[in-house]
Amino acid sequence: MMNPRSRVAIVALTQQGKETAFRLASVLPQSSSIIVPQRLWEEGVYLLEGGAKAGLARLFQEVDVLICIMATGIVVRSLASVIKDKTEDPAVLVLDEKAEHVISLISGHLGGANAWARTIGRLLGADPVITTATDVQGVTALDLLAKSLNAWTPALRPYIVPFNRWLAQGQSIACYQEKDWLENLPGLEMVDREEIDKLKDENLPLIILTLKPQEYSEREKQVCLCPKPYLVGVGARKDLDPAIFEEGFHTFCRLQGIDPREVARLVSIDVKKEEKAICQLAERLQIPFETYSKEQLQLVAANYPQSEFVRQTVGVGSVALASADLASHGRVLSQRFAFQGATFALADAKAFDC
Repeated sequence: MMNPRSRVAIVALTQQGKETAFRLASVLPQSSSIIVPQRLWEEGVYLLEGGAKAGLARLFQEVDVLICIMATGIVVRSLASVIKDKTEDPAVLVLDEKAEHVISLISGHLGGANAWARTIGRLLGADPVITTATDVQGVTALDLLAKSLNAWTPALRPYIVPFNRWLAQGQSIACYQEKDWLENLPGLEMVDREEIDKLKDENLPLIILTLKPQEYSEREKQVCLCPKPYLVGVGARKDLDPAIFEEGFHTFCRLQGIDPREVARLVSIDVKKEEKAICQLAERLQIPFETYSKEQLQLVAANYPQSEFVRQTVGVGSVALASADLASHGRVLSQRFAFQGATFALADAKAFDC
């Protein structure tokens, strides 16, 4: 049975594999669940139900990251029937029992398996085995670029193969960004706005990072990404007027120098998961609203100014800042901003190595 709070599963089939699983779990920056067959079960680990093949197939459909300490062949045969698509499948990695090699097997880019392989390699001294062409050539893959900026949409699917092929082949691909969202883009040639028409005439591949894709006429070999590099931790007095909350949000964005369209999601405490003001803003922005329990927020709340009133009301003294911290893995970018019963805190939402 999986731990419902953990989206990272480490599966081992032997005693030495289990020992490696414990070693890995102790150093991973994210919580994980160790899962073993009945013969290896002990307190603190979870049971791999239905045998290796059925158990791995079930976990594949339940978790975000599946780390398998076993032979690659077992993993391939077990998952063959449940693999769907790179945009849906979780990251799957294979690690040998001695932690000498870690293979990024499935969903290297969008699922993050390549990043996980590098992280595990760094933590355990294992050799990361990564075979995606763009990574081998050291260039920026289009799907990875989109993921890093929370800019992935199904509409990008037709562009992934041709753009990544051009990148892997060393073809020149231009990139224009309206703001300095990213600095390190190996394999891409940064261009100014004035150069776009020239590229159009020459029919050269072009990636545009923009908040206003409607301003760019469609053409062959051109793709627009809409970056959402931020998240906002929020709090709200019970039954706060949604209009006041939205006014506070837009005021906060202006003060931070960001466009509301750059916000990828709102985060808060779970007692606010149905708060009308927050839910309506998330719906208006067409972004997710995610929440954490007070126990989760308490893990980081002490790092920020506390409100005794808030503590007595919801059980933890910091909501906006603590939730922004958890959601961004500590990459908070602002102080707490209060506005007529609402609070806001900005954090970096760009994807990063796990």
